[in-house]
Amino acid sequence: MNVFSEQDNELVKDADEYLRKHKIQELFEDLLTVVCHKRPENLESYLVDLLKQRKEHGSRSIVYSEIELQNIFQLYDLNSENYISKDQCLEALKDLANSEHHFKEVEKAEIPDKVDLYTFMKKCDELLGIKPR
Repeated sequence: MNVFSEQDNELVKDADEYLRKHKIQELFEDLLTVVCHKRPENLESYLVDLLKQRKEHGSRSIVYSEIELQNIFQLYDLNSENYISKDQCLEALKDLANSEHHFKEVEKAEIPDKVDLYTFMKKCDELLGIKPR
């Protein structure tokens, strides 16, 4: 015997779609990561301020390991030349952008014709707030 009605199943499905669409799990994981790293004294006001900043400027607290950023760079450096083109760098940065604000920052950024790993990681930080952990 099914304990849940069809209406209950539809509510669960709608809730799941909402959570996925708005990336709620990712938001909470990101906030938890920042809180664990910063350990603010006044947690509630810190979270309120952080959410206000995110609303205005998008997330600036993305954390990737240095290895992950190197791997992303290497995906574009298929010939192992230790540099990627300006277009490849822009594509990678746009893929990493997690808000319209950051996407626009990437579009107007000055990128050299050849980008090495150091420059790529620097641009990740400057434009997207991505800092290797």
